[in-house]
Amino acid sequence: MSDDIFNLRGDKVTSYVLFTFASSCMPTLLKTKPSSLVSFHKKYIEDRECFYQVLKKESEQFNCEYEVLFENENNYYIIVYNKELLKDVLNRHCQNIILKENGYMEGKEYFGHNIRNLKMRFRKFKLNNNFDFPHEVGVFLGYPIIDVEEYIKNKGQNYMLCGYWKVYHNIEEAGRTFEFFRKLRDEAVELFFTGKELSDILLYV
Repeated sequence: MSDDIFNLRGDKVTSYVLFTFASSCMPTLLKTKPSSLVSFHKKYIEDRECFYQVLKKESEQFNCEYEVLFENENNYYIIVYNKELLKDVLNRHCQNIILKENGYMEGKEYFGHNIRNLKMRFRKFKLNNNFDFPHEVGVFLGYPIIDVEEYIKNKGQNYMLCGYWKVYHNIEEAGRTFEFFRKLRDEAVELFFTGKELSDILLYV
């Protein structure tokens, strides 16, 4: 990552969070995707408390929240989410085997439990090489459930299109979605480099 991005805002941490949000989280922040999973490198974060404050402030500007799924000596792995959108997605697919057999519970009142369960399973995966990747992450991220199922079945192979996720069905629709997400990313990154607030993107979409 170019050091140039750290010279555009009041401090290094704010610049880093804003650039990461612009490049990786805009579909979620703009309520077209329930969540985004991002990693932040600790080498760019000198003040842990400031980092969390900036995350909270910038997330709340878009009525979003975040959860640290895992932290090691090098990185923070964080899910940024719109609570209502994510509740709806999880409730819609709660009877699917991907969620049901991995400890997720039906009902919006179990949202906190489901976030904690994802955090626990993600942590196990990061700490134990014998623990399978928690593929339900794809459901949390809003990927079509059929593509998540086919990804598991095909072990990540035999896909017909690869963009924000690996696509096995509805290629045309997925392609349009990818293009829209790229448009949001490009506009947000441009706003970042011109020194404007990311929320100004609401004026253009």
